[in-house]
Amino acid sequence: MTRLVRFAVALILAGASAAALGQPRAPVTLTHLTAPAGIGEYEWGLTIDRILAKQSTWLRQRSQPTQGYIYNLRTAIDGSANWSTMVFNMDPVSPWLASKKQPPFENGMGKLELRALMNATWPVWFLVTQSPEVKSVNDLAGRRVALGPKAGTASLMMEETLKAAGVYDKIRLQHLSFADITNGLLDGTIDVGLANLWMNGANNKIGPTQGMINLQASGKPFRYVVIDRPILEKTRNERGVPYRILRIPNGTMPLQTRELDAYANPDYVAVHKDFPQATAYEYVRLVVRHLDEVNKTGGIASIFTREFLPFGIDNLHPGAVRAYREAGLLKR
Repeated sequence: MTRLVRFAVALILAGASAAALGQPRAPVTLTHLTAPAGIGEYEWGLTIDRILAKQSTWLRQRSQPTQGYIYNLRTAIDGSANWSTMVFNMDPVSPWLASKKQPPFENGMGKLELRALMNATWPVWFLVTQSPEVKSVNDLAGRRVALGPKAGTASLMMEETLKAAGVYDKIRLQHLSFADITNGLLDGTIDVGLANLWMNGANNKIGPTQGMINLQASGKPFRYVVIDRPILEKTRNERGVPYRILRIPNGTMPLQTRELDAYANPDYVAVHKDFPQATAYEYVRLVVRHLDEVNKTGGIASIFTREFLPFGIDNLHPGAVRAYREAGLLKR
């Protein structure tokens, strides 16, 4: 045996011995692109940062607030060199835009293939008014209607819904921040505004948003604008918007006085398909085990349950699947 061969064999044996002795894994630091600060996703991302720092010997995370999901997807598509350490919150609408090569995704998804680690949140979207003449979307002609920021997917979904209803070109449309929408509804400078609540899809529990809390606390006669289910189905089936249609029983939400149909865009924590399995497994394993700490973040995170984390996701990363199966949250 030559000296070179003996040296190579020694290296292999040394590596095997180190593995057998449980040599510490090389440290990994993830970058987590969340959502605008104040919504709640960045805040529970920081809690997961702390959980990993405390409970894992090798995995760390640095959560960052971002402009939103379109920004996250654009950054991920352009950031292939970082796919092994990039985690980003995502919705179903941004990839839909990319598949249609609509701006800012003129080149589509590139080589990025999305896989999910866990649900991020299910925002349920509504139009809210206190105008007595406005009962359904058919009554919106000539009304001052405020949607969210123009570049956001929340506004795009409602715009497509109003187009399906045949009223989009008949309204006086404004694009405002969600805080300004709430203020405009309270002071009467807008007639109808886009609002949302958070939902746990596994148990249908609803979590409040600050905007809805403020509207309810005002004591003014705010109510939901009715959007009939056929309009939502037309938006999804004919216009192609990939949202989930929900029927919400009366008494489920604040201000609710009747059964309502609404839509949600189930948002999730995403990675590239080649994201390391060991990293995905460690991440999900520790989130599941310490979910009570995430709940204490409040806001969106207060309604998270173990069952909700993988609920309804059909593109789970294999490392996440392993963690959920071990926790008894997925069938084998």
